[in-house]
Amino acid sequence: MKQYASLDASFWINVCNANIAAYLKNYFQLYAASVVAKEIRYPLDILGIPSSTAVLFNQWVEQGVITIQDPQTPVDWFQSGENAAIGLAMENRCFLLIDDANPYHKAKAAGIKVVGSSEFIIFLFDQAQISFDQAIEAFNQSHASKKQKRDALFALELLKRYKEE
Repeated sequence: MKQYASLDASFWINVCNANIAAYLKNYFQLYAASVVAKEIRYPLDILGIPSSTAVLFNQWVEQGVITIQDPQTPVDWFQSGENAAIGLAMENRCFLLIDDANPYHKAKAAGIKVVGSSEFIIFLFDQAQISFDQAIEAFNQSHASKKQKRDALFALELLKRYKEE
């Protein structure tokens, strides 16, 4: 059963760069606030650069995979996109997909179910959707912080050892 999730640009860009965005469709019904959509579409709409992240985002919106929805009351914690994504997750009582460290931790402390791209990669490995080598490659392609990657690689290695026992 798919879970509802509010999407932030940081998460979207990282899963696209890690070549794992396609797996999102298996697990989530995605929502993005219009300000988040604007951030993701910026290279295409403003700079005229057909970035793969913006192109795929537009395709998924057209296909109904991503629904544009704004929160009635965004929080006032961080930047506008993060605030809208958090507000949408709070209003819909759904997952928040975000990679920016401070908003990630504040949202988690506020009781929101938060998933970062590194956690999603580990989940995909655990579910046998990707191999260990594919998970490593996904981490290498992601633009997640060095700390996120280091922590996730440690967890991935532990999970691999557990599965081998």
